[in-house]
Amino acid sequence: MSGTTVTGTLKYGHVDAEGVRHAEFEMRAPTLGDMEWAVEQAPDGACPAKLARFIWSRALVRLGSLPPEKITPELLEGLHYAEYSVLDDAEKELAGKLAPASAS
Repeated sequence: MSGTTVTGTLKYGHVDAEGVRHAEFEMRAPTLGDMEWAVEQAPDGACPAKLARFIWSRALVRLGSLPPEKITPELLEGLHYAEYSVLDDAEKELAGKLAPASAS
């Protein structure tokens, strides 16, 4: 699993305080540790979308030129809701890359 990533581009991205748009991203496969961290950090009763946001904040290794430590659940919370499907599709693509090849 180490080294497996996907790249993509958000539809609208994040515009920082200097007006720079950050849209190109790279995501690694989320781990059980990412899920555990998300469950511990998210508020009690968090919906699946909120948990995904917390997980993605750790799985995104790059968002534009932002350093990884700036990619937080709070930053992702401010993205347009259409970005959810972009990030969800990236996570699904990663899962496909990790699946063993069929023995056909």
